[in-house]
Amino acid sequence: MLFKGVATALVTPMQDDKINYDKLGQLIEMQIKAGIDAVVICGTTGEAPTIYDEEKKELFEKSVEFADNRIPVIAGTGTNNTSHIIHLCDYAQKAGADGFLINNPYYNKSSDEGIIANYEAISKNVDKPIIIYNVPSRTGKNISADLAIELCKINHVEGFKEASGDISQIAEIMARKPDNISIYSGNDDQILPILALGGDGVICTLSNIAPKLCKEITDNFFAGNLKQAREKQFEILDLFKAMFIDCNPIPVKTAMNMLGYDVGPMRLPLVPLSGAKKKIVYDTLIKYGFEASM
Repeated sequence: MLFKGVATALVTPMQDDKINYDKLGQLIEMQIKAGIDAVVICGTTGEAPTIYDEEKKELFEKSVEFADNRIPVIAGTGTNNTSHIIHLCDYAQKAGADGFLINNPYYNKSSDEGIIANYEAISKNVDKPIIIYNVPSRTGKNISADLAIELCKINHVEGFKEASGDISQIAEIMARKPDNISIYSGNDDQILPILALGGDGVICTLSNIAPKLCKEITDNFFAGNLKQAREKQFEILDLFKAMFIDCNPIPVKTAMNMLGYDVGPMRLPLVPLSGAKKKIVYDTLIKYGFEASM
């Protein structure tokens, strides 16, 4: 198991269209001090599709350096070209990353057999754990329960980040999977439901701004305090809605800049929130007691 609890899918801080590594170090330090259990670098929240390979190489290296073995660093290496994924995994392995988060190939929408072949090829070229990321809203292809169980047989596959939103599917995977396979929520509003089914935590966007609040859900659940965990899950619902009022990571990065984190802009085609949506994010932050500025 790579981690148990909350892994923050970290934003990639920018300045003048370059990655701001000083800020990256500060963000990782903040996450560690908040008690977070792992960080994911170059995930969806980290703007992976607009980060160049050489930048990813340096991001992996710097993140491992900043984390300094205090928490696991999970490298987002997914794309739609298997040989490219293997190339990025090689960067991450050499940097010292603890594992990989890899979505099924997007746009290509390969068959189930192709998805199996994809992960088998990756497995033969890595020596670290793989978390498979099922996010059909972005890939255009759902990893069904039957397919997930087949993927569990592949060497190095140790978990799934489930962002299908289909609780029935997740329950079936949970019922049929081997004991050594971890299931993580890929949706912040489903942390507790997936924990209740036997999940091991969440790979989280909201924890960029509220790591302790997200940790209170998992910590209370694992301590047997279901009522408190449920109250904390309910507590984040409006924050979750605000952070996903537009395509991730647009709202969370906008929110972080409102909170003074100075994580910079996003790369096109992503643009900051404006108008009514920006006001909703601001009002929600104020409602939750954050000191924010428009």
